This record gives sequence, structure tokens and C-alpha cells, in this order.
Amino acid sequence: MSKLGYIPNQAARTLITNKTLTIGLIQKSSAPEIRQNPFNSDVLNGINQACNVRGYSTRMTVSENSGDLYHEVKTMIQSKSVDGFILLYSLKDDPIEHLLNEFKVPYLIVGKSLNYENIIHIDNDNIDAAYQLTQYLYHLGHRHILFLQESGHYAVTEDRSVGFKQYCDDVKISNDCVVIKSMNDLRDFIKQYCIDASHMPSVIITSDVMLNMQLLNVLYEYQLRIPEDIQTATFNTSFLTENATPSQTSVNINPDVLGFTAGNTIIDVLRNETISFREKLISTQIVERVSTTKI
Repeated sequence: MSKLGYIPNQAARTLITNKTLTIGLIQKSSAPEIRQNPFNSDVLNGINQACNVRGYSTRMTVSENSGDLYHEVKTMIQSKSVDGFILLYSLKDDPIEHLLNEFKVPYLIVGKSLNYENIIHIDNDNIDAAYQLTQYLYHLGHRHILFLQESGHYAVTEDRSVGFKQYCDDVKISNDCVVIKSMNDLRDFIKQYCIDASHMPSVIITSDVMLNMQLLNVLYEYQLRIPEDIQTATFNTSFLTENATPSQTSVNINPDVLGFTAGNTIIDVLRNETISFREKLISTQIVERVSTTKI
């Protein structure tokens, strides 16, 4: 049939098998700052590579707010437009995950499993990743380290904060940790900690690369040079961290591997194949660039 150029009719196959061969991908929001985050695009690339090899397609949610997202996912479930889901974030008491559990839809999580036992999840050890990054900075000579984290009670952010604080506590240095809710918040805190303060931090860690990009803009506005006046580091090595001015030291969390593993695993679940794990941790590595140096 391949010699004749035959292409199977997916609609007909769906009617016969009651399977769509489609995976639903649920992102926490489709707002520009989420869509344009390189972590999301790299994870999605990994998922789509796995699905393409195994004959599956994907369907992404497009809602920007939580209420619309809830109704969008519920419609996808009730219309049976997908066979299963990958949840691309991890949130305590998440109404979306409660919905998936209520309808008993196959799903797994890219991130931590916070709400139900025995849910398959693919993640990094973000506590250890932050611990290792803070240790690396300490060995460069830093003793006053500021940690900036994005708002929202998402597991990945909370775990990175925990790892930072754990290392600071272990070596008995201050563990200043600030939640940033807006660009104005960021400007105010940088003014407070780096302009008005008598003793500014020697390095700032951001919990996410998008927050890191905003930080670089604010430091530029205040004419603070990196790494001469202050140093910076973040998570998720990407095109942005490599091509920032200056290039940013970062933790490579291997989002393409996270996505590829998640894509293959959800297909295995749908095919009733044996899964040998409930949690799979993808390794991380520190990538040293111009933004940090020994002091």
C-alpha cells in the first residue's frame, strides 16, 4: 500500500477503534510570557518528536486564564477528542488535575505529583539543582546571594527556593528570597537591594529564565554591569541564556528530554504497556558562562 501512496483515513480509524491517536497537552496558560518561554517550546518539541515517531498527534490548550482552561479541558474530555493528557505544570489543589481524575482520563505530569498518589510524573530534582547552583556560587566566593522567584505556588518554583535556602542554611549565610509579581515589583526590589542598600548582593539567582531576562533589563536601567558590579544566574539553559548580554550561567534542565520521555510514557500508558516507574528524574547540569566569575 505504501507504494501506491495510500494514507490511512484517521477519521475512519477513530470511528472503528474509538481512539483518536491524539494526546492533549495542558499548559497553565497561553499568555505570551508562557508561550514564549523556551522551556515550554523545548518540552513540546520533545513530546512531538516522540509522538510523531509512534504515530500520534498532539492538541494544545489555548486558554489564557484558569476558568477558560477548565472549560476547555472539560470539553476535550467530554468530546473524546484526545486519548490522554500530559499536564505541563504542577500545582497543589489544581482544579484541572481534579477534573482529569474525576473523569478517570489517562494522564501524566511534567513536574511533581502533588495531588494524587501513583500518578506518573517526569521531573528534575529541582531542590538538588538549586542546591548545586547555590553551592557553585558559594565556591566562587559569594556570601550574599539574592534569590528572586516568580509568583504562583507552582512546585518547580517552590522546590528551587527550598534548595537555595537549604544550602544557605548549611553554610550559615543569609537566604534572602523575594517573590516578584510584576515588572514594577522587580524594579522596586532591585532599587531596595542593589541601589539603596549599604551592602548589595554579589549575585542574583532567578527561578526562571523569563524572570532572568526581565532582571537583565532592570539592571541595565540602573546601570549595573554584569559581572563587574553584580553577577546573575538562572535555570534552563537555552538560546536566551546563551545569547543574552552577557551570556548567563544557568542550570541545564534538559527540557527536550523531559518532553520526549513524557511523550513516550503517555503512549505506553495508552497502549497498556508495563511502566516500571512512577517518577522519573531527568538529570541537570550547571553551564558556566560570562555572568558569573570568581570574586
